[in-house]
Amino acid sequence: MEPIDILLTSPEDEYHDFKAQWYSQSDKAELIKDIFSFVNTSHHEDCYLIIGVNDNHNVTGVEDDENRLNTQKLTDFLHSLPIANSHTPKVSVKPIRIENHTIDIIIINDTLDVPVYLGKNKQPKRAKRPIHAGQIFARENDTNTPISDSASDYLVERLWKKRFGLDLPIQQRYKAKLQDMNNWEYFETDKIGFLYNVNPDYCMFLEDDDENRYKVESYALGQYRSRMYWQKLVLKYKNRTIDEFLVVSLDGARFMTLVPTLGSIAFFNDNPLTFQYFIADSLKFSVEKLLLSMKNSPTAPDGYQKMNLFQRIVIFNNDQQMTQVLKELTSKQNYIEKQCTPSQKEINSCRSLLSMDFNSEDIEMTQLNIEHMCQEANVSQFIIRYLKTT
Repeated sequence: MEPIDILLTSPEDEYHDFKAQWYSQSDKAELIKDIFSFVNTSHHEDCYLIIGVNDNHNVTGVEDDENRLNTQKLTDFLHSLPIANSHTPKVSVKPIRIENHTIDIIIINDTLDVPVYLGKNKQPKRAKRPIHAGQIFARENDTNTPISDSASDYLVERLWKKRFGLDLPIQQRYKAKLQDMNNWEYFETDKIGFLYNVNPDYCMFLEDDDENRYKVESYALGQYRSRMYWQKLVLKYKNRTIDEFLVVSLDGARFMTLVPTLGSIAFFNDNPLTFQYFIADSLKFSVEKLLLSMKNSPTAPDGYQKMNLFQRIVIFNNDQQMTQVLKELTSKQNYIEKQCTPSQKEINSCRSLLSMDFNSEDIEMTQLNIEHMCQEANVSQFIIRYLKTT
């Protein structure tokens, strides 16, 4: 949520509005209109109805307001409405103490399920006027659609574009399609890849990778077999390449994962501590989640394989969290290095695992490589534990 001081000093817009008091029983139709108007915005951010603040930004408070609703009561009210397709908006009420008063902020969560409207006429008890079926309220700048009217074709068109992701850059549209996991399928014809059945313009193809790469990495050490087989996954929209990622088949080619990104603590030091990671809100991780969850596909791991994979790969929520965590851990580098130095038992166990797939003269079997992979896996596990405590 935006800091309250910023909201209180900013003019009303498509993101927030002020109300001096809660809606009375006779104004419940206005409450529906105002919430629906903020749901039906074409941007992709949460919105706020700030109650207990007048149009001049003066805090009047709601502590004595007999019409106050909490999250549960407001949610129950919305669920009682005949909303088309049951796309009930998700809202919450957050009380905040400010200037010796309490104000309530109704947080209206952003959604792609727009436009939201009623499927049947509804006139709340004692309300002055009804809300009609199919009537669409929207917000543009600081203005809601009047309760006696419906949004213009222009605004409604923008809402439908938002619903189908047509207002987004192609990378974000791709992310939205990848989240529709049940409509992707694995195929093997003259090519091998993954097809989005709802719109076959979205398709991902597996291609050979000709680079000479290490055939084992730290995140493979938890599998029964450690040898990795490299390929490229090319994301296509029509004939346009949107992105491409390296993928590896693990555990004797029994499942596939995207290659995580290599990170490090104290990168500019002589001995940086490396680890493997994904960013949860990235296009790359959206592809990863699809590969690991597809049914009837040779790419998906079983529970044991997936558990062991993510014991050695850090997942940050976003780039900002990663930057903050690495800043905190850099000052602890010496301690982390001591904690993550592999024991002889770990090194011997790793060598035994690798010996099932590699010969003693292979570069993957060198002492230096084994020690590095064990340490990298330990650093990844250290950061995973650290994230759970912060």
